[in-house]
Amino acid sequence: MKKFLELFKRFRVRERILLVAALIVILYIGIDKIAITPFLESIRETNERLEMQEKLLKKYRSFVANKEQYESRLHDLENYYTGLQEGFLSEETEELAFAKFQEMMNNLATRNGLVVSRSTALKKEVVSKKPYLVALSINIEVNEIDSSQKLQNFLYEIEYNSSKFLFIDNLKIRTFGYDVIKGAAISSTVTAIASIERRS
Repeated sequence: MKKFLELFKRFRVRERILLVAALIVILYIGIDKIAITPFLESIRETNERLEMQEKLLKKYRSFVANKEQYESRLHDLENYYTGLQEGFLSEETEELAFAKFQEMMNNLATRNGLVVSRSTALKKEVVSKKPYLVALSINIEVNEIDSSQKLQNFLYEIEYNSSKFLFIDNLKIRTFGYDVIKGAAISSTVTAIASIERRS
């Protein structure tokens, strides 16, 4: 320390002032880096956290104040979803859902005096993962249609009267004369939504 003071006394007054000023600046920067900046940063983060918690608290209080309204809305949504579920095929596996779908199409055709001559499972498309819903598509062919009324009833029942949601796509009608009475055949893709309990 004595050597430092002796060295310090050798400097001129102006140099001493500059040296003291430089030491003060270095000391300030050091204190700022070590203590002040982290402290201010900590205060800023704490304020942000408090603001966020205050917003969440306001939101929570709003939910509590409107609890009955939200419960009523939730009840309505549950009822709506239950209604939708009734329109889905419900099976344990996709294979069973395809089989049930094909059987349903055969029954619809029979009820309308027609016979499904060929039914082929085409594809599945995942609609939702929770709950696990898939769109199943099958291609059906109906030959020897001898009445336009039977065909009209069959197509109407698929889209409007069926207990399940069914959608017709790519409908192709071939007639074997000038009118359906001489005979006709159709091929179409039909899609249904299935709720699957276990994924395959």
